[in-house]
Amino acid sequence: MPIATLTTFKVEREQGLRLAGQAAPILKRHGASTVRVGFCHSGPRTGTITVVTIYPDWQAYGQGVQGLYEDKAYHNLLAEANKAGEMIDRSIMIMQDL
Repeated sequence: MPIATLTTFKVEREQGLRLAGQAAPILKRHGASTVRVGFCHSGPRTGTITVVTIYPDWQAYGQGVQGLYEDKAYHNLLAEANKAGEMIDRSIMIMQDL
C-alpha cells in the first residue's frame, strides 16, 4: 500500500510554492512517486501550504527517508523553509484505493 506524508507550513503562498517546487525533484530522487502541493483557502488551516509526498510502499518510504537524511540539498532547502515560515504539522498515512 502507498505511504503518504503530509507536511504543512504556515508560509507566504508564493514563497511556499517556490520552495515546494524546488523540493519535488529532491523528493522524487529519493523514491517519491508523487509530490503535490496545495494552498489552503478556507478552514482552520487557511493560508497554509501542504506538501503531499507519496511513496509506493514502506520499503520505498524507509529508503527515501534515509536518503533525505543524508542529502545536503534537502537540509538546506528545509532550513530555508523554516526561515520563511513554520512547519505546523507532519502526518504519515497508509493509503488505500477505494
